[in-house]
Amino acid sequence: MRKPSSDSAFGLTPRAAAGLASFFLGIGGVVILMGSPRQQWVRFVAVQSIVLVVAYCIVEIALLLLSGVQGVRFAILPIVVVGQAILNLVLVVTWVAVTLRAFQGTAVRVPIIAEQADRWAPPKSGT
Repeated sequence: MRKPSSDSAFGLTPRAAAGLASFFLGIGGVVILMGSPRQQWVRFVAVQSIVLVVAYCIVEIALLLLSGVQGVRFAILPIVVVGQAILNLVLVVTWVAVTLRAFQGTAVRVPIIAEQADRWAPPKSGT
């Protein structure tokens, strides 16, 4: 009799799959999703990783566009620089927290990002 496998995507344990999806922001999430993990929380962590990178890129592009506005460029530039520094700090702290918790076997719900991830990673029937 075969013991039920606790393997996730690509034969990895669920904790390893979720941790790698978080560690390699975005790309890791895509790769783990391609492996069709059975565990809903692994899918959630992978999708949250992707959404986090997309949201970061959107905000970064908005800040860059804002810094290029002629006429108010010198007034806004210091605000943009501080905004980018804060954005990068928030991304690093969030990335470390989510990755550590994923390797420990739990999913951290990042505010706003998790709500979007829920829309893209609904539970599969039977899980």
